[in-house]
Amino acid sequence: MKSNKLVAVLILLVGVALIAAPFAYKMFDRAPAGADMMADFEPVLTRDNVTTFQGHMETFGGMQEDMNKMLPAFAQQMGVTEEQLNQMIGDQFPALATGMEQMDTMGQDFNTVITVMDANVENFQKANELPMRTMPWFFIIAGAAVVVLAGIQLVMPSKS
Repeated sequence: MKSNKLVAVLILLVGVALIAAPFAYKMFDRAPAGADMMADFEPVLTRDNVTTFQGHMETFGGMQEDMNKMLPAFAQQMGVTEEQLNQMIGDQFPALATGMEQMDTMGQDFNTVITVMDANVENFQKANELPMRTMPWFFIIAGAAVVVLAGIQLVMPSKS
């Protein structure tokens, strides 16, 4: 019957670990922050929005293609080289010049974000159903129940 007591002690330790986990992992700070973040993303991370963002990226890609055609034609109409046009744009419109230089990278970065969003809309919706704010209490209550049950097993006289 000593093995029953050993099992009860091990179960008691599991209960204590469940109670300690929310404090060790700072769940009382992190769970509400997670709930706030989920609430902030809820109106954004929807199938409709992702589809809209994908459409924006198609427009962005078309704009990029048109810009690559328009700049040489514009330089020709102005009677300057493309390099001279780029220099003029850089001097007079530095933010535009920077944006034009970074357009490929921005497009790749935005596409990466949208691809991740697209792959995770349903996962987000499932995760958003979790009761984040009360999650630490589930550990504590479950741990307390396990501790009580293991404690009862430990104090009960063994049948020998």
